[in-house]
Amino acid sequence: MRAIIYAAGVSRRLRAVAVNGLKGLLPLGKKRIIEYQLDWISTLPVSEIIIVIGCEHEEYKSIIGRCYRGIEVTYVYNENYKTKGNMLSLWCAREYCDTDILFTTSDLVCDPDNIQAFVGADNSNKILVDSINRELFNDDDPVKICIENGRVSGLQKKSGQLNHVDGIAIGVYQFGPEGISSILADIEKKVSSGMDDLSLYYAIDAVLGDIDVFPVQVRNGNWCDVDTPEDYVRIRTHSLRWFDGEKEQND
Repeated sequence: MRAIIYAAGVSRRLRAVAVNGLKGLLPLGKKRIIEYQLDWISTLPVSEIIIVIGCEHEEYKSIIGRCYRGIEVTYVYNENYKTKGNMLSLWCAREYCDTDILFTTSDLVCDPDNIQAFVGADNSNKILVDSINRELFNDDDPVKICIENGRVSGLQKKSGQLNHVDGIAIGVYQFGPEGISSILADIEKKVSSGMDDLSLYYAIDAVLGDIDVFPVQVRNGNWCDVDTPEDYVRIRTHSLRWFDGEKEQND
């Protein structure tokens, strides 16, 4: 299995604190946000970690390096990260998608209990889902999911495009070779048609009728996708208590 981390964002809403869009390198306690992702990924049978960055994100390479806790780290460039949809970040990493793929984002902070629930779910294709924080169901920002017969049947940001909203896809996904191949085939089709300004969830949604994708419910609502200064203040105030054995205190 390989892990892919999206880190090629522009962070428009967080520019006051995240220079050049480097949200994943923001400090949180004695670590950086992306290191919490790398820590749990490194406990899995992952052969390689792929970090997708933009051309102005070289600092990831100098800070994270080429190896993290004994796992090789490879950097892939998304040259269109400023002007196109983040669907292209997976497309840029497609040569590494010949096995099971776990992917997430560099700016997600999540309670380890929720990650444990995801890792322990015995499904090839799965999405970590929050059905607890129901106030987010009407928020325009998070990706919402529809669940029917125990499977994910829809993935959209606009709730009106789904039959009903059953949860939020918080940003942790895993797909087997067949699943990731289907997603890449849909991305290729979209890119060939000039539809390259789309987010990844469009491609995932498009293949839900062809592959079985299962929701994995979080055990609690402790997670944050850091998009705004308010998000950053919140995680600095509350998130360190989420991590078992974490003794650091926020500045």
